[in-house]
Amino acid sequence: MPQIIDFEGQQHEFPDDFTPADIQRALSSIPTAQPRAQNVSPKISSDGLIPPLPPGFQLDGWRQPAAPELPPLPQGYTLDRKPSLVPVDLDPFAPQMAVPVTTPSGRIYVAPADVPQQPKPIDRPASLLPSSVGGAVRDFTVGAQGVGKGLTDIVTGPFDLAAGAQNLITGGINKLAGTNIPQAIPASKLVEKATSVLPGIDPATMSSSEKLAYDVSRFGTQAVGAGAMLAARAPSVAAATTRSETPVGRVLDHMARPYTDAPARTLVGDTIGGMGSGVAVNAADNYVPEHAVVGDTWPKAIANALAPVVGAVGANSLQGTAEGLAGLIRNLATKSFGSASAPIPLNPNTKAPYSSADVDRAAAKIQGTASGSPRALAQDIRENAAALSKPTEAGVEPLQASAMPTSGLLSRDPGLIAAEQGARLKSSPDFVKRDQNVKAAAADRVEALRDPEADLGAVMRRAAQAREERMGAAESDILQREDATRTVDQIRADQGEPLSALANSEAKANASRRLDEALVDRTYIPARAEKNRLFDTAAGRHEELPADEIFGAIDRVRRQASGLAPGVLPEDFMRRLNALRPQIVEHPPESGQMVNVGGPGTALGGDLADLRKFIGPAIERAQSSGNFDLADNLSVLRRAVNRTIEDAPGYSEANANYQRFAERFRPERNDETARFTRELDRGGQNADSELNRGSTHPSATADRFLAAPEKAASLTRTLDGSPAAPAGYAALRDYLRADLAKSALNNDGTVNSIRANAWARNNADVLAQFPAVRGEFDEIAAAARRGEQMSAQARSDLDAARAARDVTEAEIDRSAVGTLFREDPRDVAQKLLGGKYDAGTKLDEINALIKNDPQRCAVGRLLYPRSSPTRSRALGRWARRSKFNLPGWRESSKIMKRCSQRRSRHKR
Repeated sequence: MPQIIDFEGQQHEFPDDFTPADIQRALSSIPTAQPRAQNVSPKISSDGLIPPLPPGFQLDGWRQPAAPELPPLPQGYTLDRKPSLVPVDLDPFAPQMAVPVTTPSGRIYVAPADVPQQPKPIDRPASLLPSSVGGAVRDFTVGAQGVGKGLTDIVTGPFDLAAGAQNLITGGINKLAGTNIPQAIPASKLVEKATSVLPGIDPATMSSSEKLAYDVSRFGTQAVGAGAMLAARAPSVAAATTRSETPVGRVLDHMARPYTDAPARTLVGDTIGGMGSGVAVNAADNYVPEHAVVGDTWPKAIANALAPVVGAVGANSLQGTAEGLAGLIRNLATKSFGSASAPIPLNPNTKAPYSSADVDRAAAKIQGTASGSPRALAQDIRENAAALSKPTEAGVEPLQASAMPTSGLLSRDPGLIAAEQGARLKSSPDFVKRDQNVKAAAADRVEALRDPEADLGAVMRRAAQAREERMGAAESDILQREDATRTVDQIRADQGEPLSALANSEAKANASRRLDEALVDRTYIPARAEKNRLFDTAAGRHEELPADEIFGAIDRVRRQASGLAPGVLPEDFMRRLNALRPQIVEHPPESGQMVNVGGPGTALGGDLADLRKFIGPAIERAQSSGNFDLADNLSVLRRAVNRTIEDAPGYSEANANYQRFAERFRPERNDETARFTRELDRGGQNADSELNRGSTHPSATADRFLAAPEKAASLTRTLDGSPAAPAGYAALRDYLRADLAKSALNNDGTVNSIRANAWARNNADVLAQFPAVRGEFDEIAAAARRGEQMSAQARSDLDAARAARDVTEAEIDRSAVGTLFREDPRDVAQKLLGGKYDAGTKLDEINALIKNDPQRCAVGRLLYPRSSPTRSRALGRWARRSKFNLPGWRESSKIMKRCSQRRSRHKR
């Protein structure tokens, strides 16, 4: 619907999409209506501004128009300048009004045009990467200004706070007392005014994406700067023992405490929060209107106040969520793919480290069973105490109650032992006395079992024997695997040895020469000589053969545009052939009698046979020169000569032999053997009657015929039935073996199955033409594949045997046998019984090792030496640390008791 505007008493119609600015510009272009030239005073004509009236005309009286009534000025206001008769739209001093701005609530705001207006932002699309060098420079400038503004805010922040407090006080005084105390200018405003002369980009002219980057850089810099200062203060706060003396110091200390535990993470979090504040402030500027429908400017003020806080909280919340997800994923990955720490032994079944999940489950299971039920623990305490106080073994003295181990040690329960440690701290003297009694009793018991006459060397011999028994089996397995590996390698080397001598270019060239000899010298040359002999000795060479068809062919050639020019065929032969042409004329003239004044119309068969030798090369020269019409005509002539010779009875045997020769060597023009033999014929012979092989090198014959399956089929057809066929196929086999050797042999002389199979696939179509040879190469590829599989399996078995040997050796070294084998016999007991964790286990292993050994008493003497204060203390420590391993101790006691009895019998 069009817009109707009343302007200066007239209605103007504008389109409905015209804005107020468009309407204002359109109305300003309309000239203002001038007053009519009536009642003009005749006094105004002396200065020549008004032209004189025509004769007979005069001006009516002019009346000064009444001035319009102006509204009275408000009290205290005066006009800055005098009223002017110049129209307002032409008065350069009249204030120009800007386009009115209408708020959503309906208020209209109009400012004079001469008042500086807010600059408008540029329209620049957002992108991650700049599209030009200028864009990159502008982006860098925006970021640098944001960082500079953030640093300025940090520096001027305290001064701005002081100025704000001062302005708050002076504003209250002015309101209460009616004074006009000037407001303090914030330091940030002074810095802005001082830096306004510097080159840069006005934030008001930045695009939306640039303003977002500017705000993020500004508030992020504020967070980094403030966080860095608090992080620098954090060490002194952590080391302080008293509070700061000033309130400001206490506030700063409270703000710096989060940086004492994790300064880097806290600083990163503050930076992310500052950047989030920048995003929120930018969103408030872009999406909250200056004048809202409800509240006018209050929503904008509230949004500007809350945006930094909301943005920082939101950014740090997202950071916490991301860190939680990352920690969850890391924990899941650790539990799923992580392995146990190094001290934990490998899994005996898989020989692989336990996973963290397996270790956690085992620890939970052990912890779950650490403290058993009270009744079961009490039963264990009673049984172990009874075994010590009332021993069932003969000769074993019962243990006195004062030397009985504590309840925790008798129970062997980790939970009860840990609880007992608390009681030891409360009643230390009682426990110390009990421990001394236990040590003394253990020392006396060991002294009673010692055999002073035992051989200490038996300990080392028995340990070495036990180690050799286990290591010998592992070493034997390794030797067997090494022998198997060497055998497989030798088999593979034997397979590749025949091919190693052929893996060179000279071997291929020699094989090709042997093939060429069988094909050319022993197959083609004899066949060609026999063909020529039959034609040269045929009875038809001396017979006159009808040449009418030949003369007709010559006439047809001459009637066409490409006659037989000199040099195409032998001129002497052509003259003799024309002399044989019959010429029937009327003789005498006008007598009606026809007489042959020319030749007989026949030609010797030998001449026609010799003519064929020249027609073929002439046809090829015509084709190579592009004279295809001449080549076609010569072909017609050759067919005529061939039919004449073929029909001659004297050439029957020669023709039959030539038919077989052509089927074998030249079945069709593009056959490879046909090309090869034609090149041989064209090469001719040298002075020594040897073939000129400049274009058919013998070393390239094999490669020529083995380049494609069709060429290989031509070679097979040529060799079949030849006396040299076995030699030709043998040379062909050697050539293929040499080519395979160059392609498939490894540096060590073995056949690479992958390359051998690839060679067989690439030459499958060619090998298919030689069935006898193809089977051999298929077997070579299959044998290479089997050899590699066997070699890989043998090496895998050897590696497994070596790994098993290493595991066995490590187990022996960790066991009691390793301890006996490595350590000095005089120090074994102290180190064994002084172990922290595995003393009981090693004692059980030694008991099992020497139980049925003739030298077990010597081992007993080693383990249970003469008592001394130092050894008694070590034995006591072992009894306490190993939770007084009663079963192992009883077994050792039995062994030593039997040794003691045997010694007594020996003395008696």
